[in-house]
Amino acid sequence: MSLTVELALIGLVLACAIIQRVAGMGLGIVFAPYAVVLIGAHEGIMLANLLGGLVPLAILPRVWSRIDWKTVLWLGLPAVAVMPGAAWLSSISPPPAPLYLVVASLVLLSLLISLLLARVDRTVDGRTAQVVTGIGTGLGTVLGGVGGPAVTVYAVLSRWPALPMVATLQPLWILVSLGSFGTKWAWDDGQLPHLPWWVWLAMLTAVVVSVGLGEKVQRRLPENGIQRLVIVLGFLGAALSLSTGMRLLLG
Repeated sequence: MSLTVELALIGLVLACAIIQRVAGMGLGIVFAPYAVVLIGAHEGIMLANLLGGLVPLAILPRVWSRIDWKTVLWLGLPAVAVMPGAAWLSSISPPPAPLYLVVASLVLLSLLISLLLARVDRTVDGRTAQVVTGIGTGLGTVLGGVGGPAVTVYAVLSRWPALPMVATLQPLWILVSLGSFGTKWAWDDGQLPHLPWWVWLAMLTAVVVSVGLGEKVQRRLPENGIQRLVIVLGFLGAALSLSTGMRLLLG
């Protein structure tokens, strides 16, 4: 692996971790598609899942008092429940391109529908919506390392207040990301990329530094600014997944 790729991974971790502290998601939307291009599909998703569990651990103490634990369970348990099936589907579909294209297309369609519903002042919330969101998050995390867009749809439809959302998503990402990592490790023979020790150290340092930097950025944004950022990230994640699938499909 070249030095350029290693430095790009470190910079990507720092940027995505800052975004996660500001908007509640970042590793589950932006990181995985780029990591797949840089180091390959399977190793990129495994690294995204691992970091997707570690970054929220660094953020968790700062947002603990705002976490809605009932929502964490109603989103997280369905996500974990579908992971073995998603890992099996991934294991019998060696070319990942079709999975990326399907996931990205469904996410883009869901985002567009959710924005249209939001314009007519329709609110969609409750346990059924949370369970469906959890299923979409679990499938997206295992198949493509992108569980964030499904949460974006729920956040738009339910008009989830920004700061409680950012807080509640952190234990959710810990549960979902590490669950996906363990499932793929056991079922799909997943493996982490072979990186020098200093790259791992630099990525962990970036995670720690990102908490303080992200808080400074978040304090400068109004709540509606954070909500808009979440929507933009949802579309960005879906678009990146779509482009990644096209790259893989075209070789």
